[in-house]
Amino acid sequence: MLYSKYEGFLSLSKGKRILLTTHDLVDIDGLASCYALKYFLNEYYNTPLISILFSELTRATKNFMVRFTEKFPKFDFKFDKRVDSTKFDLCIIIDTNDIQQLRYSDKKEFLLDLPYIIVDHHYTVEEKLKIDQNNLFNLLNDNISSSAEIILDLYDYFKQILPLPYKYLLSAAILTDSGFFRHGSNTTIKNISNLLDEEVSFQEMTMMLQNQSDISEKIARIKGLQRVKLIREGNYLIGISRVSSFKAKVASTLINIGFDISLVYSKDKNKNIINSRASKDVISRTGLHLGRIFEETSQKFEGSGGGHDGAASITFKADFETVLLDIREKIKQFLTSKF
Repeated sequence: MLYSKYEGFLSLSKGKRILLTTHDLVDIDGLASCYALKYFLNEYYNTPLISILFSELTRATKNFMVRFTEKFPKFDFKFDKRVDSTKFDLCIIIDTNDIQQLRYSDKKEFLLDLPYIIVDHHYTVEEKLKIDQNNLFNLLNDNISSSAEIILDLYDYFKQILPLPYKYLLSAAILTDSGFFRHGSNTTIKNISNLLDEEVSFQEMTMMLQNQSDISEKIARIKGLQRVKLIREGNYLIGISRVSSFKAKVASTLINIGFDISLVYSKDKNKNIINSRASKDVISRTGLHLGRIFEETSQKFEGSGGGHDGAASITFKADFETVLLDIREKIKQFLTSKF
């Protein structure tokens, strides 16, 4: 995977006071990857100072943490919501390659001055990232389903033992970010297989990850269906809808009921957000990659966006209809071209 960079990554981390962080609304992949990497660095180098910085956590992440600590009551999910950046030498940003996706306290600018390395599995144009001696060792791989798989590979490469709680953490991250293999590959299944030994129960893992939809989510899904606009491009169906919350859930719901591609948006005074999903069928037939489309559009309109082939999002302040049209035209090019 990233073997040529692992040695440099660790060499750069040695003896540093390290801050680990991830995107706003921390999901299970961001959570698990941060704690697993913290343990790795402490075990490998006995790092002098290593802290985790989170903003808000998703409801699913909070629920998982409760169930996880029931099984592992001694595990400490300690993290900070505010830090003094002058106490750190290096920041490792996990599960996002976009600084604009970081949120914590009222200040986010200090990370731009603090040297950082990115560990991420989302599509990006690497040339757009700040290039210095640190970023030469960014660990980027958009051919896998989760950032947790990069951390797992790091353990394997350096032959570090992965304790039982961390096997559960990384397994949960891979399962959720791959949509329980719906967005995964053979590599995803192999990685889970390596983690699920006699100590790890797959059934118990799925119980930890179960979440009941609350009333707000149900209402958002129903409103998304009521408002959906159907667009046909040849043999493919695109669904466009608007909700104020749970956009990703609504986008997935539209795919589940038969749309090939979904675009679900919200608009307010400060920003516009579009979440998108695509079926495996349209991806395999056309070569569609939503992450690349949203990345290109975000650069064109000075927004923040990207993702995977079948799941992506963009946040922007530009004219909504102009950006939506740009995305639709890019999608249309895939649907009408011969792949």
